[in-house]
This record gives sequence, structure tokens and C-alpha cells, in this order.
Amino acid sequence: MAQKFSLKINAEDAPSKRFEANQLFTPSAPIAVAEMFAGRQRQAAKIVDAIGERGRHVVLYGERGVGKSSLSQIVPFLIPSAPQHIRHIRVQCFPGDTFSNIAKRVFSRLHFEADYGEGKRAYAVSEFYPGEVTIDDFLQEMRRFTEAEIPIIIIDEFNEIDDEDTSITISNVIKALSDDIANVTIMVVGVASSLLDLMERHESIERCVEQVNMPRMSPDERREVIEKRLNKLGMSIEHDAKWTIVNLSRGLPAYVHSLGKHAVFSAIGELRTRVTLADVNRAVEDVISSSQQTLREAYDIATRSNHAKARFKTVITACALARCDESGFFMPAAVREPLASITNRPVEIADFTDMLAEFAERRGKILERTGEARSYRFRFANPAMHPYVLMRGIQAGLVDEGVKRALSTSAQGDLFAND
Repeated sequence: MAQKFSLKINAEDAPSKRFEANQLFTPSAPIAVAEMFAGRQRQAAKIVDAIGERGRHVVLYGERGVGKSSLSQIVPFLIPSAPQHIRHIRVQCFPGDTFSNIAKRVFSRLHFEADYGEGKRAYAVSEFYPGEVTIDDFLQEMRRFTEAEIPIIIIDEFNEIDDEDTSITISNVIKALSDDIANVTIMVVGVASSLLDLMERHESIERCVEQVNMPRMSPDERREVIEKRLNKLGMSIEHDAKWTIVNLSRGLPAYVHSLGKHAVFSAIGELRTRVTLADVNRAVEDVISSSQQTLREAYDIATRSNHAKARFKTVITACALARCDESGFFMPAAVREPLASITNRPVEIADFTDMLAEFAERRGKILERTGEARSYRFRFANPAMHPYVLMRGIQAGLVDEGVKRALSTSAQGDLFAND
């Protein structure tokens, strides 16, 4: 039975309700994320299974902004209750990092208690490695974990490593730990389309790692994010408002949270517990105005033209409406019908292929291109640009009422399906 809420908010309760909304949307504390975790059950299950299988490790990869780091933060809260103590250590990589740098970060978060003549106190393992950390040093420390522990070492932002030797060394470390069936799980997290894109010497470790691809969120996962948080707030949302957020976000969690939060703010501002489509429309304006300067500049570079009849804005908006796969890639054919809808006239693929090439080769390289000629696939180079371009197109009046109505329904996946 659906939970019933009051339709009004008392004026004196509005500030606390707004504060609570800020905590629920884009939460920062790992436990808060875990309690409100929505979707990603398949990826979470694969990670948990790998942790449970001794000698197996994890590579979590996908587009930027799909929630890889968030998932890595809540891993301890996904492990079923067990008598063992979970040791969750998460470090971040940076350009210029060497293996020793990364190992020392791990060691600085590894603590143990001992008495070396100064009384019993906690020590960080890094205190015993003032110089360079070697592979043997690292393997030795990883082998010290006991059967009473569930150690999980997460190496995040792995794609930032620009030294090939460092990547190779970490691959070798993972293989050595797997061969030893050591009681530790190494989890590598990074932006990539595959294991091959992320790690060197991938052939030597692919048998000992669980490769977990993190795609964009499915519509049902996005819906669940909104519904869980509104339920926690004691609020509700109209059907068309909810699905507009789901569809505008294009599978990126940050936009689900941002649009949801600003729509809630709009409703709270009018002392309502029911979020409407008008609230979501105001949220779109708020999100556009608060977007990063880099997004605004990239959009301007991509669409700027001295020719009055230039169609860069219409074509890039059509790209944002094109049907794409779970990694954001679309075929040129998928752009044709959205562009015809925007221009209100028949369109052939040849009419805009040069513009797609310009977006991929010049104009800030707003699109990324893969494949061979005649079978190219495209996606937005910065995933965050995908929803941003769509919302800018709506703001500029490029998207007609029929498309906007379709964006507010659960059947939006069938929009421009004949590609």
C-alpha cells in the first residue's frame, strides 16, 4: 500500500526539510550511501562474490560519473554479516604516481598495535618504510592479514596513472597475490571501456580478476533513487515529474541527484510535499545555471558560429536525444529522427555527418568517436555534457512539446526508436 503524506509543509519546518534533502541527495558519508543504495545490485553481487573467493580480485571500470567511486566506498556495507573483521582501505591515484607512492598510501592507512619499548600504541605500517617500497615489501605486508580479517584494498582513479611501469607492477602484484591465494582482495577502479584500456599486462591477470563493468544507471535504478529519497523525506512526486528526471539524467547518478534535489527545493519553497512537473522545470533552470564553467565553455565552443544558418546547436541537441547504449554510444543513424523532429523536415544521415566529424575532431572535441568509417559510434567525451546539452536544447526551445511530453513518460525509451 502506498504511503500517504501530508500535502503541506509548515513554514517553520521548511528549513529543516531542505537541510534533510541536502543530506539525502548526493550523500557524502559512506554509511548514508549504503542505507539509500539504489540499483547496481548486479555489480555489487559480483564484487561481493569476488571478495568471498580467496585469490580473486576485482577491476571496476566504466565511464566517468557513473558511480564507481561511490560503489567502492560502500563495499564494506555490502558484505553479509560475518565473524571476520573487515579491513577496508581506499586510496586514490594521481598523475605522476609510482608504485611506491601508491603502496605508501596503502601502508599509511594500515595500522596495528604494538609495544616497542615505549608502551603499547598504534603504528602505521608506513612508519617502517621511510624509503622506496618494493614489490616484495608490498607482498609481504599483504600476506600478514589473518583469517580473522576480510581485507579489501581499493585503488581508485587508476586511469590517472601515466607511468606504464607502475601499471605493470600493480598487475604483477595482483597476479602474485592470486597465485599465493593470499587473504586479501585488491580492487582497481578507473575510467575505461575495458580491462585492456585500464591495465597493462592484462592478459596475465584476466583469469584472476572479476571484471565488473559499471554502465549508466537503468531507468528503474534512477527511479528507485528518486523514490527512496522522497519517501525518506515524507514527500511524493507526480508521475510525469519523476520520469522527466529519470529521462533527462541520461543514466548519470549526479544528474538524478541534482535534478531531484532542486525539484524538492522548489516544492519545499512553496510548502508542498508533492513534487510537480513545474518543480522539475525550475530544477532544470537551476541545474543549468549552477553547472560547472567547463561545461558552459565546452558547449559554447562546440556550437559557436558566425553563420546565421549554422545548425551546430540543433545537431548536438539531436545527439543528446539519440538512443544510445548503456555506455552512452550512439550510431549516426540514431541522430536522424531527433534532428528531423527539431528541424521539422526530413533529414538524411549525409546531412549531418560532417558536423559529427567536426564535433569529434574540432569544436572542443565534444564528442568521442570510435570504430571505422561507415561504422563509427559516437558519445559525449565528457558524460556530464550529455544531460547538459539536452537541457540547454530544451531551454533554447529546440525540443518540441511532443518530445517534452515523451520525456515525461516511462515509455521514453521508445522515443526515436526507428533508427
